[in-house]
Amino acid sequence: MSVDSSIQVGCVGSVAWVRIDGAANHENAGCIRQFMQECLRKGWTNFVIDLNHCRGIDSTFIGMLYRHAVRLEGEKGSLEIINAGDRNERSIRKLGLDRLIQMDPEGLKWKREQELVRENLAKQDCCVPLSKLEHTQMVLDAHEALVLANQENESRFCDVIEFLKQDLEAQTVDN
Repeated sequence: MSVDSSIQVGCVGSVAWVRIDGAANHENAGCIRQFMQECLRKGWTNFVIDLNHCRGIDSTFIGMLYRHAVRLEGEKGSLEIINAGDRNERSIRKLGLDRLIQMDPEGLKWKREQELVRENLAKQDCCVPLSKLEHTQMVLDAHEALVLANQENESRFCDVIEFLKQDLEAQTVDN
């Protein structure tokens, strides 16, 4: 995880919360994905991602969230992003993912809960680091999800996807 980012997580009531301070990117997407998958295994199907102090979000992170939102849809759950700020919200909308990922730019729906949640979140710093192969697979999966979510993303990410596929092939040949 990036040294200039911190992640706080917790489950309050029926909602699993993630708060990102700093960057939301390929470096910390794996840790957040692990937390969300573990929560889903334990029965939490409603997630709130608080980006109030997030200064930037990359395509890997957005794709990972989208992939999780698709899983939640099958579980009758939800994934909501609050306090995204203009720049992060534009990034999500530009990729066409606001159709499945709920957006609450001001965090108004969760205003009362936010104070309680902030007091009950714990720093997420004990996730299992991904190997280079696992990291490449996660980044590829996230970008393929972006293309599935919105066909317009194919032209944006076709070169990235091709590079990642070649990188994966080279890594598996080397092992």
